[in-house]
Amino acid sequence: MKNTLVKDWLNTTVKSGSTLTDALRVMSDAGYQLALVVDDSCKLLGMIADSDIRKALLNGLSLEQEVDSVMNPVPIVVSPCMGESEAHNLMRINHFFHLPVVNHAGQLIGLHVAEHLLSTPERVETVVIMAGGRGQRLMPLTAEIPKPMLPVKGKPMLEHLIEKLSGEGFQNIVISVNYLSAVILDHFGDGSRFGAHISYLHESAPLGTAGSLSLLDPSLLTQHLLVVNCDVLTDVCFADMIDQCIRDSADALMAVRPQEWQNPFGVVRSIGTQFTGLEEKPIVRAQVNAGIYVATPRLLSLLQPGCSCDMTELFLRGLDQQMNLHVFPLHELWLDVGRHSDYETAQEV
Repeated sequence: MKNTLVKDWLNTTVKSGSTLTDALRVMSDAGYQLALVVDDSCKLLGMIADSDIRKALLNGLSLEQEVDSVMNPVPIVVSPCMGESEAHNLMRINHFFHLPVVNHAGQLIGLHVAEHLLSTPERVETVVIMAGGRGQRLMPLTAEIPKPMLPVKGKPMLEHLIEKLSGEGFQNIVISVNYLSAVILDHFGDGSRFGAHISYLHESAPLGTAGSLSLLDPSLLTQHLLVVNCDVLTDVCFADMIDQCIRDSADALMAVRPQEWQNPFGVVRSIGTQFTGLEEKPIVRAQVNAGIYVATPRLLSLLQPGCSCDMTELFLRGLDQQMNLHVFPLHELWLDVGRHSDYETAQEV
């Protein structure tokens, strides 16, 4: 019998009127990628999944939005009479991750969770980490140490990333190297110390953030390939990105991060020479590239072997070919360690 009922289901609840930030905290603490919205009597009012929050961010909502406006108010629920084996089959057939259990009064009294959320299955997808850059903006720190090997809280930045990937079940990791590559190879070797199999792509010349993918051994070219820049520190679940790409039947997926900038000037509106208004120091909001991607062989077929190409350029080529390209908005911790100020911040997060 499949064990699907979780004992800590109360930890997945948030009260009506709570914010999306509150829901994310519940998701992080419980680890089941959902929050169940209840009233004071524990009556189930709705369900909000991690993907619902990502869609809300894409639609311009803030994390201070109340969960009531984002949740699914009519989730699929089951009665306490349903056994775990039956619940497991129902979730498997319908691709559900969660089944709340409610009594005759609509009160939440339990939760069935899909098997893959209760354990860490081994992932078949290959991961490629782009680690060949010179790290010019971090000079002189990178004069004798490649950027991926700069220490963050006592261990190389790249080691944090590899440990996270291994912890999520990724076994096949390829590191694309060029600048001071021997330092990286000497430290990580074949990856056995880190619970993974690590191999290397050697760039004879810099090939950008995508070009070295054309050199990948065909045996490592899985249906979905995770590509990560080496200087990204994040709490995002990489497996979730791949699963989303599969659900969307996408040719590729790009992680994006909401970013805000405040224009230091008053912005004048006009039509020709006619003054029409003024906005004092407006805040500009945009989604920026987060340096994490899921790619399929179809997208990678647009690469020319051994030629330099960045992932952004590759996505634009895919767009020209009318490929199905998606974005994956991040709400998790994310830091691009590209400047000295970023490196200082990395020691504190």
